[in-house]
Amino acid sequence: MPHVTKIMAAYQTKAIVLKRENIFEADRLYHLYTEDFGKVRAVAGGVRKIKAKLTGHLEPFNLIWVELMAKRGGDLFITTALSEASLLGEGVSPGEIALFAKMSDFTLKMLKGQEKDEEMWNFILGNFIKAREIERGADRFLNDYKNGLVKIMGFGDNFEEAVYYLGDFNVL
Repeated sequence: MPHVTKIMAAYQTKAIVLKRENIFEADRLYHLYTEDFGKVRAVAGGVRKIKAKLTGHLEPFNLIWVELMAKRGGDLFITTALSEASLLGEGVSPGEIALFAKMSDFTLKMLKGQEKDEEMWNFILGNFIKAREIERGADRFLNDYKNGLVKIMGFGDNFEEAVYYLGDFNVL
């Protein structure tokens, strides 16, 4: 029998947990925006088990340090994650959670692939941090966030005008 070598590469970076989805019996698929690779999807095995150590670190809207393992087909798996901060903070209201969820959904719909972009990373992280301090005007803040993201992507500085070029995204 021939010797088979599995080629795997490990990557370490900071990331924002934008979304999670349950898959299989005990696994989750995480949508991350990373400092070094842009938007990625990665699977964390066994995190839905009661004694899973990664679960608390991989909560949505956490800023984390993560180690990703790439297997032969390009699939990414989370091997280690350590939370640096919860971007939501403490004593969060349902309105704040809704704002973070809308920002996350918009980000996921607008960004399509893996691409390092320092300006985008700073913009997304900075706005998630600022969103904690919004007491009123969440709709205006969200609109400003959309306009800023669209501008960085090169579609102008007004989301409403960009919809003409981008099509109807049905976002938020």
